[in-house]
Amino acid sequence: MHSGILILSSAFLLFLIQPVLGKDLLPKWGGTANVWTSCLLFFQTALLVGYLYASKTHRSQPLRAQASMHAGLWAMSLALLPALAWWPTHGLNFLNIPSLAIPLELSIRIGLPFVLLASTSSLISTWHYQTTQTHHPYALYALANISSLAGCLIYPIAVEPWISSPMQLTLWMSLYCVLALGMIFYCLSIRAQASQINQDVPIHPASTQPQHQWLIIGLSACSSIVLAATTGQASQAGVIVPGLWVLPLAVYLATWWLAFSAKIFQSWSSQLLLFYAGALFGLSAVVLKLLLAWPLLIGFCLACVACVSLSVHGLIYRLRPTPESMPWFYLRIAMGGALGSLFASTVAPWCFSDYYELHAGLALGAILLSWYHARAMSEKLYHDPLTRRLAWPLTILCPLLLLGAISMLLLTPSVENLIDKKRDFYGVVSVIENDKQGLRAMLHGRIRHGTQPIDGPLTPDRTTYYQTDSGAALAFGWCHSHFNRPLNIAIIGLGTGSLSLYAKSQDSIRYYEISPAVCDMASKHFGYLNSHSGSTEIILGDGRKKLQAESLEKNPPKYNLVVVDAFANDSLPIHLLTVQALELYRDCLVPDGVIAMNITNRNMDLAPILFATSKLANRTALLVESKFADDEPESRRVRWLLLFPPEIPLPAWPGSRTKLAPSQDTTNVQSLPIQQGWTDQFASPFHALRW
Repeated sequence: MHSGILILSSAFLLFLIQPVLGKDLLPKWGGTANVWTSCLLFFQTALLVGYLYASKTHRSQPLRAQASMHAGLWAMSLALLPALAWWPTHGLNFLNIPSLAIPLELSIRIGLPFVLLASTSSLISTWHYQTTQTHHPYALYALANISSLAGCLIYPIAVEPWISSPMQLTLWMSLYCVLALGMIFYCLSIRAQASQINQDVPIHPASTQPQHQWLIIGLSACSSIVLAATTGQASQAGVIVPGLWVLPLAVYLATWWLAFSAKIFQSWSSQLLLFYAGALFGLSAVVLKLLLAWPLLIGFCLACVACVSLSVHGLIYRLRPTPESMPWFYLRIAMGGALGSLFASTVAPWCFSDYYELHAGLALGAILLSWYHARAMSEKLYHDPLTRRLAWPLTILCPLLLLGAISMLLLTPSVENLIDKKRDFYGVVSVIENDKQGLRAMLHGRIRHGTQPIDGPLTPDRTTYYQTDSGAALAFGWCHSHFNRPLNIAIIGLGTGSLSLYAKSQDSIRYYEISPAVCDMASKHFGYLNSHSGSTEIILGDGRKKLQAESLEKNPPKYNLVVVDAFANDSLPIHLLTVQALELYRDCLVPDGVIAMNITNRNMDLAPILFATSKLANRTALLVESKFADDEPESRRVRWLLLFPPEIPLPAWPGSRTKLAPSQDTTNVQSLPIQQGWTDQFASPFHALRW
């Protein structure tokens, strides 16, 4: 099989599997965007291992031995491939550190196949150069990035909206088997060619300047940090979709191809212009994220990735060594990518109280670009007036201005008084006070979870989603009158604990909250939990998993009301919305019990999907809409979906309806395979996006 076809196929499968596995892991870890950041850590590290394998093999083994060993590893990977699909559902969830558990699980499931795919571009490019003595072997690296780009872009277009998760894995495994057979035959042919051209000794690459090694690593780390940071910023728009996660990755890959193909990106002027334009886009996304619509915010993030990556990748290509040192070169690039992902996924959440990864990545890139170009221009300062008067001063001044702007953003106080802030794997939780409104609020990312009066009594009408005319209030009132006895209530999603206001003293409430930071802030800064004199319990963990574990107990608790209030955050945990999830909630209820779901969301219309899904769970859906907070526009409505047993007569409340408007009816989405609702096997947020 031709080397170019193998490189294209390997790169395609290498980047197609990334969103497939990200989507597979998303429900296991609460649906947060940091799942993808942790996945990137594995992908970048495995890429580094692949390049390290290619480099060490190339330097220490003759060509014949390289081909034989590589063929054997591909055959071994076929035997390990079933672990990808047959991995148990709960996996390594017993580990309490998701940022480590996710890469470890991926290493077990896909480690060897991924490393072999990652090594293909470097190894085959080197073999191709050794056997053909081509004059431009770096073109194969650019070719691989085009194929990687195709693998990324095909996922949101042709895979995620149409193919179930198990089928995605099956399809990928089938393609991998075909490629593995092709690689084995290719290795055997290289082995035969090595005998003919007498390539029996390893080739030791020439050394390059030491500072260039660290510069390449640092520049690669810069673009990797910016990639992870902008993906996180885009996710804060309220759209946690693996198909959209790959868009920054696709732009990142496209910049490698462009930077390695066009000479214009190697010049000082283009690198300076692109980098600081990208910094402007990125910092604007940070500052204006509360004001921009989500498509525009994502556009700013993509522009930041494109400009910054083109700039630093252009300089990386300018620093490329001779073709004999290609494995060394790719290894340094992969090392920088892995270090950048490690910083974004593990170091930054531990060190920073907010999303400051983008600031750090931009500062690193500005310093490295300035350092290199200032040194390169030093010889021209005395005999080139243009360099002395324009180029060199700009090279020094631009990073100083950028670092000053970043410092101002970090040090400038917020318009609202910040009381406390904490970050964990599930996001940044902050508590602010607005003296003008007289309210204290909890923010998760940029989404307001709930409010409380700074002074005066606690009242439902000063909360965010739980006013006395909201679906939550009506559900509590209906249950109190229908059962006429103390209620047993399960609430998935703690927030500020506002729903405790509707419980009577005899009622028992059990909250399920996945974020430790939310639990800490609700108990420390809000009085709703203490306002309930009855039994209140907080269970830390994913609500669905905890309810599932309770249902397996000898005498599982039964609830009169299950409230699912986890969809207004900047992440959408779809595993709480599927048919199987609704069936679990239904089984946890007493006869005539009710499910209440807060489906208020800026960017997604969940009502059509859940109307279809509730039918499969044998529930009758009632949509209740009410006015939002006083400072919100009238067009924004609080939306609750109440699911009753089919034999219960539905109450006729103001603002409630059992049917959607014609434009929202599920019959108008015949072109999408969602007439049967969302399931654990098939659920795509693309079907609910407000475009």
